[in-house]
Amino acid sequence: MVVRYSGAMVTPASPTVQEPQRVEEAPDKHPRFADSYGLVLVLLILSFFASAVAGDSHYGRLSTLVLLAATTWLALRASQVERRLLRWAETLIPLATLAAIVASVLGSNDTAKIVTASLTGLLVLVAPAAIIKRVAAHPVINLNTFYGAVCVYLLIAMFFASSYAVIGAASGQGYFAQIQPPAKASSVDYLYFSLTTITTVGYGDLTARGDVGRMTAVLEAILGQLYLITVVALVVQNLGLARKRKLLEDEERGPPEA
Repeated sequence: MVVRYSGAMVTPASPTVQEPQRVEEAPDKHPRFADSYGLVLVLLILSFFASAVAGDSHYGRLSTLVLLAATTWLALRASQVERRLLRWAETLIPLATLAAIVASVLGSNDTAKIVTASLTGLLVLVAPAAIIKRVAAHPVINLNTFYGAVCVYLLIAMFFASSYAVIGAASGQGYFAQIQPPAKASSVDYLYFSLTTITTVGYGDLTARGDVGRMTAVLEAILGQLYLITVVALVVQNLGLARKRKLLEDEERGPPEA
């Protein structure tokens, strides 16, 4: 007996031709650099020391800016942001870094400081939002959660340090009352003042000169304290959820069999 199907001759005795099975690859459960906030923290610390060692020379500003650009990219990768946002970041971050390099090499010293500080502030403004979103999604508090929280705290301080540098350069009178023109504050001075402000230590060796600078410093101190309160609340909440989940799992398993 011969069976016709769609114009093809098929005999029952002929062996059945099996289609090749499609092997589906398992999704990558842990993408590369995911939750690598320890490495982000290392890059941040390196940028601190690069700024302290190299100072405000062209090479010092450029090396610090390149490190911050790499830190921002790594923070976005570690936070597993959307692919579209990551592609935009991979395009805009090199362009912004190149623009700062051109302004630092070809422009005046004040222009280079303003452009570099502005772009640095923009870079460190993007990373904290991505890190906070990722850390808030962690079901269990771990070491990566701690590193992420520390990174956000330092990035906030660096953003305000850049803001102080912009205010001081734009005013033309300097930012600090203790540093009189024509002497100019260094990037380490701004970072030092920002860290002592956000931690509310307030040594008093550097203070803001104008009203805008003072109000900005007050804003940083308030935001720093609010951040600490928010982070502590988030840690307690996630820790409570983890304990509750473990208790529910133990109840579902029941008592151990004798």
